[in-house]
This record gives sequence, structure tokens and C-alpha cells, in this order.
Amino acid sequence: MPYKGPKVGQEAYDTATGRMGVLQAIHDVSDLAFDHAMPGPRVAFLRPAEGGEEWLTDPGNIRFPREAQTDPDSNDESPWS
Repeated sequence: MPYKGPKVGQEAYDTATGRMGVLQAIHDVSDLAFDHAMPGPRVAFLRPAEGGEEWLTDPGNIRFPREAQTDPDSNDESPWS
């Protein structure tokens, strides 16, 4: 299935970690030059908007921030709290 989430440089919500970040890149895992433990064929790189440590997630975990706010599984908690 093609990726339809935020574009590089846009804010994104990672459902796996519950964190907001800025999408830095999405790559095929075969392009990575380091050992990884991703469940799928692609990996997304995110970084906090204020700067800080980048993290990896499956692109399937990425949502637009407005989708995160209305996620029925979120228990009405804001991802920014």
C-alpha cells in the first residue's frame, strides 16, 4: 500500500511511541547502512520539532497530527500532554 501520510518536513504523530515529531525521511530498509529491527520493508525517521534525538518507526505508524487528536484509541488524551 502506498504511503499517504505527512511529507518530509511536516509534523507527524508516531502511534507506536505516542510522540510528535518532524518527518525527516522514509527509506527502504535495504538502503540502510546500519543494523535495524524494523518489521516492514520501510523505515521512517522522525525528530522532535525543538531538536533532539531522532527515532525510527514503521511508516504505518505515522499519522497527521489532526488524525492523532481524533484517534478513537487515544482514550481522549492529547498526544502533546
